[in-house]
Amino acid sequence: MTIIKKNKIVFVLFALSIIGIVVSFFSYQRAVEGVEMENFKESVRDYTKVRLGSTKEYISDMVYDLNALSQTVAERGTIWEPHVQEILKVANQMNMFSFTAVADREGNGYTDTGSPLSIADQEYFKTAMQGTVAFSEVQQSNVLYGKKIQIFASPIRSERQQVIGVVLGVLDLEKLNETIKSKHADGDGNLYIVDSNGSYISCFQVDRNTSEYVNFWEDVQALSSLDKDIEEIRSDFEERREGEFSYCDNGQRRYGCYMPIGTRNWQIVYTIRDSSVDKTLDTLLHIDLNHIVFVSVCYFVWVFCVAWYFINANKEIKHANEEVKKNMEILHVALEYCKQPIFTYHPEHRELIPKTDFANPFFQGVCDRVTPESFVERKIIAPDSVENFKQLFQTIQTQQDAKADIQINNDKEGNWWRITLHNIYENKVIVSTVGFLEDITELKRIEWQTKRKLELQEALIAKALMYAKVDIDAQRLLEMNGEESQIPFEEFLQQVTSRVRREDREHVVRELSLRTLNSKFQKGVDTVETQFQMDFEGKDRWVSCMGYCSPVKPSKLILIISDIDRKKRQEIALKSRAERDGLTGLYNAATVRAKIEEALAYGYLSGEKQIFILLDLDNYKLINDTFGHSSGDQVLMEMAQRLQKRFRSSDIIGRIGGDEFVILLRNINTDQYAETLLRELCEMLHQTYTRNKEEVTLSASIGVAWAPEDGHTFAELYQKSDIALYQVKKQNKNGYRRYDGAEDLKMQWLNQ
Repeated sequence: MTIIKKNKIVFVLFALSIIGIVVSFFSYQRAVEGVEMENFKESVRDYTKVRLGSTKEYISDMVYDLNALSQTVAERGTIWEPHVQEILKVANQMNMFSFTAVADREGNGYTDTGSPLSIADQEYFKTAMQGTVAFSEVQQSNVLYGKKIQIFASPIRSERQQVIGVVLGVLDLEKLNETIKSKHADGDGNLYIVDSNGSYISCFQVDRNTSEYVNFWEDVQALSSLDKDIEEIRSDFEERREGEFSYCDNGQRRYGCYMPIGTRNWQIVYTIRDSSVDKTLDTLLHIDLNHIVFVSVCYFVWVFCVAWYFINANKEIKHANEEVKKNMEILHVALEYCKQPIFTYHPEHRELIPKTDFANPFFQGVCDRVTPESFVERKIIAPDSVENFKQLFQTIQTQQDAKADIQINNDKEGNWWRITLHNIYENKVIVSTVGFLEDITELKRIEWQTKRKLELQEALIAKALMYAKVDIDAQRLLEMNGEESQIPFEEFLQQVTSRVRREDREHVVRELSLRTLNSKFQKGVDTVETQFQMDFEGKDRWVSCMGYCSPVKPSKLILIISDIDRKKRQEIALKSRAERDGLTGLYNAATVRAKIEEALAYGYLSGEKQIFILLDLDNYKLINDTFGHSSGDQVLMEMAQRLQKRFRSSDIIGRIGGDEFVILLRNINTDQYAETLLRELCEMLHQTYTRNKEEVTLSASIGVAWAPEDGHTFAELYQKSDIALYQVKKQNKNGYRRYDGAEDLKMQWLNQ
């Protein structure tokens, strides 16, 4: 009985042991499941945030690019400056936008292709004009047919921080989707970007077609076993909070995270299968029952192994997290200097390693791993920049950041690059150094031009008759001839123009007004010049007034008045000799034609009546044959003097060859005036010359055409007046005739 009782006790204890082991086994199984699930969720959460963070930074880069573009346009002062369209074209090739555009404060503008634009009634334009970056809702494009787009709008601020317009970036959502796919194609997760209405801005799925997705909220509503209330998710979206959820999809459990992106009410959502946990659980659930005995014997050994496993796994996870944090910090620093060549520098090995694929002259022609010394040895660095280059790598050993401007010899132009080094520390020890390259060639060129302009201004001031420095905004003088002054600019301008020649005064007042100067400066013109005659010491002298917009302070103006009298008078004399007929002093054929063309064009636009006169001397050949060519030349000079005395200074008189002259009478109000003048002209030119009892009588045959009735170009009027002159010659000469195209036109002539 005792044995039986002992056996019963042993049996009970054995049974209890077996039950305890089984219970422990299943308890262990559930515990492992819980631990695996928590580790899985934590890993997925970290992994998802890395994915979402990189995508978020990518979208933010586009906003940064647009803001940078708006600052570049703002430096031009106005969107209508001609170079702005070239800036848009260059910017469009460097970002994700399908095209870019600008608009002024009234909403009028143009795209990078020059197409006109009017967006005054758009909400995103109104929001951007309030001074913040704005985004449109997802919409169908009128230009990119059949595609959905979203428009980014960044305000353009003047130097006074006033919004003077907007820069627009049009984002092709299909193109964005393809880019995001390329960034996440290596994973098994699904990634979505959703706007405030639930519309998909971008979708990337490994197990579904993009066309199956219509609206995020409709798709969430259809999910099975969703562990979070839809309204709670919607509230997180509206309040821009991060969150997570899980659900079942085709029998697979999926885990998802979401976080807001810094543009409007966008959210990035990333989901992934928990297949890794399923595999672990399946392995544990398929342990053969025969191993229970073995497990009971090896229970403590197994516990020890499990403990050892988790301790080492925890160490590996911590190490992995530390690596992720370090890489994230490197990535964060690099993204701050996006769109620039990036490299790393290892102080211990003194190696520079390029980290970007696109080529740049700095690393051109060198191997993958180089040292700072090799750049100097290969003469990649310009001689004048060698010391700065060496000092840069010495400075970074003791400071967190170091910069240097370096000129390189790798290209023909000798471009300038700004090298920035940034140390990353761990426990106060440098673990890595990140380097960035920025092309500053244009900045250096502007600095050089600014220096040259300042030197030129100082040289001109040293030789100037008068100079003044003006505050355009305050409309007051700051300095005049080296002495401080606070007189209003209008008073100064009045002092200057009071000494200007009367004929030039109105022109000078208009050209030197602050309104005119400021208008030119705003259009990108930084230097203007006006020449006029001015009284100095009782004598009119030609002067040049140069206006410079200060390259340092755009609101400052420098006016320099210099003596150019000798040079100007030489120019006038040379020009006069080039324009005048050498014998008569009248305009030569080329000049008179050009001046008449200019006057006819002005008269055609203003409605002014003008008369074109073609004059030919009768019997002039007899003068040369009878009295000699010298007498003929004297006669031509006398005729020219008579014409100059008879006609007004506004009329144009020229000799076009031999004894043929043309005259343009300007601003003729009545036909009677023309009739009287033509009769007087015939009488004035009718002369008889006598020598050695020989006698020759000269007269004039005149053909007349009216502008604009008979034409408004020199060629048309010359042809028609020549027809009229021919009719006079054909009849009795010594007369004039007006062309009107009729054969029976009444001809008038004078017989003396």
